[in-house]
Amino acid sequence: MDRRTWIVVAAVALAAAASGKAQESEEAEPETVNEIVVEILGLESDQGQIGCRIFSKEDGFPDKKKKADEQLYSKPKSKKGSCTFSGYKPGTYAISVMHDLDKSGELNTSFVGRPKEPWGVSNDVPARRFGPPLYKDCTFKYEGGKKIIKIKLQL
Repeated sequence: MDRRTWIVVAAVALAAAASGKAQESEEAEPETVNEIVVEILGLESDQGQIGCRIFSKEDGFPDKKKKADEQLYSKPKSKKGSCTFSGYKPGTYAISVMHDLDKSGELNTSFVGRPKEPWGVSNDVPARRFGPPLYKDCTFKYEGGKKIIKIKLQL
């Protein structure tokens, strides 16, 4: 191989290698992480735990933990709380939260069903006169990626 042919072969090889690396770096880009981050506002103490439930259907919303798609617990810190739901596909969801002061895993209520512990739902919908907020009023559209939902506790 003469010198000119060698230079052409080397240049073609370098160009092919650079092209391959460009493709590798495009393929190596991280996938978008699907997560719904719930920030809980209005905590009055770091006592107990925060309970978060996510629902993709009306059945059981807001308080039936066995009907929820997932339930998470976290410890409040500096009167702040959060929960992160990961791996959810785009769709319509509603979230309920409670400040479970006694760590019972349930929202304590009076004999007539009125909450005795702070609670909240997505869209900060208040309780109805004779019952909890309706699922349809608490839903939000999730389109994938990272979404932050802020929920203010009420009593």
